Amino acid sequence: MSGRLLIVLSALALGGCSSSSGVSTGALLGEGQASATAALPSAAPTGDPTSRAFQVGSTAARAVKCGYNFDPVKLRTNFLANEAATVAPTDIPRIEKVYDTAYNGVAKAVAGQANYCSPDKTAEIKTNLTRHLAGDYAPAVVKKQPEQPGWFSNWGGAQDKGPSFGSDNWWEKQNEAVGG
Repeated sequence: MSGRLLIVLSALALGGCSSSSGVSTGALLGEGQASATAALPSAAPTGDPTSRAFQVGSTAARAVKCGYNFDPVKLRTNFLANEAATVAPTDIPRIEKVYDTAYNGVAKAVAGQANYCSPDKTAEIKTNLTRHLAGDYAPAVVKKQPEQPGWFSNWGGAQDKGPSFGSDNWWEKQNEAVGG
């Protein structure tokens, strides 16, 4: 009995944690699984609605700039239809506004850049546009930039860059540095 109570309490606690993953207390407890999965689109979106709208809108604007042959109006329509199936109806106007703002803002920002469509950028645009045209509206995975050393980057001590301050080896290095 206590095991079932623990499962029910866990399911209730986790039930409100995610609105877009398709996981619900009914799915966890085995209730109504057929109806829960039937209401979801074929590819469950990841990220939040705002980040998806920004990603798809900005990708469409970049693709137009670089001359990709696709229908941006159809992409917008398909994206908004997919979002309408996954979010509350009251959120749709906000998602449309984010999409349109991203599209128009990026289009204006790149309009005057003659060298915008570099090989690296077009490869990234093509990858994202292909995913979006196939119905995958998840935000692109952000590539981790190499860490740039900064003024305080060595604080915390994980990096070993020589002898520790004040040691005999440190004083020898200092003498060598000043020519002594």
